[in-house]
Amino acid sequence: MKIWKPWVVALGAAAALIAGCGGGSGEGLDANGRPLGEGDDPSGPMTASFSSIQSHVFTPICTACHAGAAAPRGLRLDATNSFAMLVGVSSGGVPALKRVAPGDADNSYLIHKLEGHQAVGARMPLGGPYLDAQTIGLIRQWINNGAQK
Repeated sequence: MKIWKPWVVALGAAAALIAGCGGGSGEGLDANGRPLGEGDDPSGPMTASFSSIQSHVFTPICTACHAGAAAPRGLRLDATNSFAMLVGVSSGGVPALKRVAPGDADNSYLIHKLEGHQAVGARMPLGGPYLDAQTIGLIRQWINNGAQK
């Protein structure tokens, strides 16, 4: 009678899984190694979706300042934190306004800051170059469509 040790069984199962995976040709993956159709390609055109806005605006532009412990007003716009720190959250500058008020771009502090008609502080991105009207329009559309993740 053989006695199996749990680690031997686990090791054998792991080896079988790895062997079954093959070499990985990359077929079906985008340039970042994600399955095609999952997320937005930052080299492609921007759309009015959160993932596209994250990859085209928040990550490459906003995280120059809005990242880590030193982020202004604690607003971190990296991919891990941005949605939770924006949508439905009162702004630090004007607490009566949400940073992003789903369905209401006109009353979203993010839009006020991007368009330069904010009550407090400077237009964003700080010191420019500012986002073009088309980009802001897509962000407005995402918010007006309910600011879904």
